[in-house]
Amino acid sequence: MEDKDLFSQILDSDEQIIKTFRPLRSRAYVSTIFSILFMTIILVIWFVAVFYDTTAGVIAWIVPIFIELIYIIFSIIFIELWCNKTVYAVTNKRVLIRTGYIGVDYKSLNYDMLGAMTVNVNWIDKLTGKDTGTISFGSMSSPLTSQGVAKFMFQYIKAPYEINREVKAIIDSNKKN
Repeated sequence: MEDKDLFSQILDSDEQIIKTFRPLRSRAYVSTIFSILFMTIILVIWFVAVFYDTTAGVIAWIVPIFIELIYIIFSIIFIELWCNKTVYAVTNKRVLIRTGYIGVDYKSLNYDMLGAMTVNVNWIDKLTGKDTGTISFGSMSSPLTSQGVAKFMFQYIKAPYEINREVKAIIDSNKKN
């Protein structure tokens, strides 16, 4: 099934999808790896501080290892589910986001409500060298925060600056019509 077909049930009769985008799966995994490393460091520090030099300490290492394995398994499952369901689209009327884990959720932002767009390329995006980033869309009802975080985001997309220019051009040309 083509990405454009995934939006057919929510499109207006005179609405057409101009372009679709998908998040870069490897970039989603990198974020999760960093959260796993952070969690591991905290668990190790806590268990070393609590159980250092005790007989129970050896047995107690089973708990953080088990917690970590469960966290890793669930993280992989959720990344796969999210990446498989997430598609971003730009139509002649609005910005659409299709996402979900088990079910499918849709978000839309009409062009006449769109107030701001930001591109965020953070240190993880730079570290991976994959030329990824996030484009956030703000409106009066859901403004952007000072960090550029919003309810409407194209996360982990390749070439975010180029896509931002493309999306802005599409929006500008369709606002005039």
